[in-house]
Amino acid sequence: MAERDIDIPAWTDLDRLDEDMALLADQLRSITRYARTWVCQRAGFEPSPLCLLRPLAPLLDLVADGFLELERLALADWADLREGVAGTGGDLRELDLRVRGRMPVVA
Repeated sequence: MAERDIDIPAWTDLDRLDEDMALLADQLRSITRYARTWVCQRAGFEPSPLCLLRPLAPLLDLVADGFLELERLALADWADLREGVAGTGGDLRELDLRVRGRMPVVA
């Protein structure tokens, strides 16, 4: 997947932003999955009963749990942000229509 900039040429052009934000959320999932799978491996700390680093192995489970919690919290906040952006986009479209005289003003 190629990286690309998030560019908003006009405030009323927020439709693609949701797709971009979805891609970023997917990237976060990929990063935390990678960290839990490869960074938090216990195998390197448990090669033999005499390994001096063996007591650190259980801590990697805690680190993996931390990555999972990070993902959960970040994605929840990200979902709220995406919802807010979508709502703002709708409000801006409505305002543009009002300014152009195509929509009645509701009091």
